[in-house]
Amino acid sequence: MLVTTTAAFEFLLSDERERLIYGVFKRLHLTPLHPQYQDFLQESRIIFVEAYLAYQKRHPTMENEHDLMLFAYQRIRWRLLDMLRKEQQHRSNCQSMDSMLNDESDAPLSFDLADPATRDTEEETVNCELYERLLQECTENEAKYLRESFLFMRPITQIAKMHGVSRQSVYNWRTGVQRKAKIIFAADDSAASKSLSA
Repeated sequence: MLVTTTAAFEFLLSDERERLIYGVFKRLHLTPLHPQYQDFLQESRIIFVEAYLAYQKRHPTMENEHDLMLFAYQRIRWRLLDMLRKEQQHRSNCQSMDSMLNDESDAPLSFDLADPATRDTEEETVNCELYERLLQECTENEAKYLRESFLFMRPITQIAKMHGVSRQSVYNWRTGVQRKAKIIFAADDSAASKSLSA
């Protein structure tokens, strides 16, 4: 069954499903006092619809609403984290520029984030980027493990049952994912070292 954007919006706005978005907001400490609260709310609705349509392509029968909602929750959370990180970086850059222009002392400029609590946000965004990069490198079975464990936080036994394989097979998928993650980390470390020595 092909689902339209309108149908996806109607699905979100019925049966109090929009509570999912407010759950993400609560997790990210986004309150109505935030200057962009309404913008984030509208953006979250659009992200939900995109997630709904993406999920429907992978699971045409749409029989598991719980998995759909988990999938949408993660998508909304990641996108908002990215938006908040960019907003924080912009604010931090502006503050650093102000201090540089107004400070007459010889103290070195600090380019740290203005709010230390956003370091968690930055770390989670990096994790999302790693997930996307890993997904591109994985085999089909490794991608199954990555999605089920990272997106839905399912244990190995459950993943094995879902895909009709032994637990050892899932352990092998996990080992492949870990090996590829190490390669990505090593490449990033090498690139960072080169840029520091340049």
